Amino acid sequence: MEQNDLLEPELLYKRELKDKHHKNVTDLFDELVKQSGVDPEANKALCEKIYAKQSEAQKVEISLGKSRALKGFSIAMIVIGALLALISIFLFMSKYIIAGVILVLVGAGLITGGILLIVLVTNKKMKTLEIILGKLKKEVEEMIAEAYRQMASLNALFDEEMPAQLMHKTTPLIVMDRLLDNKKLEFLIENYGYNYRDKENCSIVGLQSGSILGNPFVFFKEKEMNMIDYTYQGTLLITWTTTVSTKEGLRTVHHSQTLVATVTKPKPVYSLDTYLLYANDAAPNLTFSRRPSNIKDFNEKTLEKYVRKHEPDLYKMAEKEMGKGGSYTPLGNAEFELFFGGLNRNNEVEYRLLFTPLAQKSMLSLMKSDVGYGDDFTMVKNKKLNFLTSSHSQGNTLFLDVSIFYHFDFEKIQETFIDYNDYYFKAVFFDLAPLLSIPLYQQHKAREYIYKGTIPSHFTDIEHEVIANRFDVREFADPDTDTDTIIKTDFISSHGEEDSVKVRAKSFKSVKHVEIVPKLGGDGRMHGVPVTWYEYIPLEKENSISVAEIGGTRVKFNKLGNKDVIFNRGLVSYNQEQPLNVPIKELKSQMAKE
Repeated sequence: MEQNDLLEPELLYKRELKDKHHKNVTDLFDELVKQSGVDPEANKALCEKIYAKQSEAQKVEISLGKSRALKGFSIAMIVIGALLALISIFLFMSKYIIAGVILVLVGAGLITGGILLIVLVTNKKMKTLEIILGKLKKEVEEMIAEAYRQMASLNALFDEEMPAQLMHKTTPLIVMDRLLDNKKLEFLIENYGYNYRDKENCSIVGLQSGSILGNPFVFFKEKEMNMIDYTYQGTLLITWTTTVSTKEGLRTVHHSQTLVATVTKPKPVYSLDTYLLYANDAAPNLTFSRRPSNIKDFNEKTLEKYVRKHEPDLYKMAEKEMGKGGSYTPLGNAEFELFFGGLNRNNEVEYRLLFTPLAQKSMLSLMKSDVGYGDDFTMVKNKKLNFLTSSHSQGNTLFLDVSIFYHFDFEKIQETFIDYNDYYFKAVFFDLAPLLSIPLYQQHKAREYIYKGTIPSHFTDIEHEVIANRFDVREFADPDTDTDTIIKTDFISSHGEEDSVKVRAKSFKSVKHVEIVPKLGGDGRMHGVPVTWYEYIPLEKENSISVAEIGGTRVKFNKLGNKDVIFNRGLVSYNQEQPLNVPIKELKSQMAKE
């Protein structure tokens, strides 16, 4: 694949990369199967028995459900019969002898019928079905356990780095890093002006860094806490009476009203956001932003009509901006201006250098595309830094938890592995696609950066934060925590090959309050409406972890079996308050042997 091929990413993906990547994924899976030594055919035969037995158990469960319903009906017959018998007593006392006799007979029949159904039919049948169902479930559990044993060697081979490695294999010009190292982070800070230390209420829970022709990019997944004004609501039902005159005289009228009161108080809310940071020296003074458009809602005819109608608005805007001393000048491509946006740009010369006619054409094609995700991305350029967020990359799309592949059924493992890696490639590629569509970005190769090496830690603060988020948050959070937790880290010192890191777990304790809010009722009186609300008191607990690099893959690490150590992309970490089963140096030595 040549560098110029990237300039039309939508066509490149459709014509070449989609099928190429799918083949790379299936080839890797086949290689993993070969390494694992599993027998797909034996597993298929066992899974067919499992699914047949599960189907059989499901039919028994349905029959058992019907029997339970019949027993419920029988109990209802007994209860109704007993009620009829009680009513008959009152009828006898009131001298309604015939009616009483009829009710006694009907009631006795219902009671007798209900008891006979329970004793002779439902109880016996239910007991038999429960025994059969228990036996079937045990057989299913045993077969599933056996199927998991069949697949254990394959399940153990999956590694979080595989999607990124496959991405690079398919598109060698896109380099995927194992770790975001100090050199690249310092490069982002010193050369591009990136500042990540201002986000005290934000924790980085996932990242994947890389580069295109030396120009660095990082995918971040962040958890953020924001305080919002939350409105609590309380109600109070009041009643009163009034007297009204009618033709018949005075009449009492009863009234009721539900009074509603609100109290607004601060409340923490948490959100997860995945975004892409891309750094490039091209157009270093340019700033602008754009949001997703509705361009895919138009067909060719309605799109042309819309552009004709709104093109004059661009020139009116230009005149208005000129009057304010602005410099906005519409491009010759009104369709691009109206749907890509970027109208708040601050530098017309640099904007035109960035968005050449080829870039405009490629970007519009990308936005209209059914091959990718269409126009689902937000883009902000702040001088040398570009920030992109897309709807398709939210959630866990880009940050693999290998447990999603674990299964007892070989075919399901295969399907999930291939589907996920195909989707990962598509999601990452089309996040990068808006940047790839800009020729100037591909012509600008990052200059060589001389790393000063002044940072005392072995690993970046960001990697510290990411691996700290791999722990069970309950290890760090204050025991009184009632909310989610934001993890922040501070480098303490390096000792040998390890970084000692302070972990700050920031959360809140909620305290219940009841506030009485006065409200005027329809009775003309003031009433106190109780509103329950919660005060959120900040909590912060500190702990310490060690972080070291042992290299290798999860496959190799899993063989070592140290349950006290967190592993992530070659880094390991452990809580310093808990002693290790195996010391870090020994882990590294064992990993090297593996």
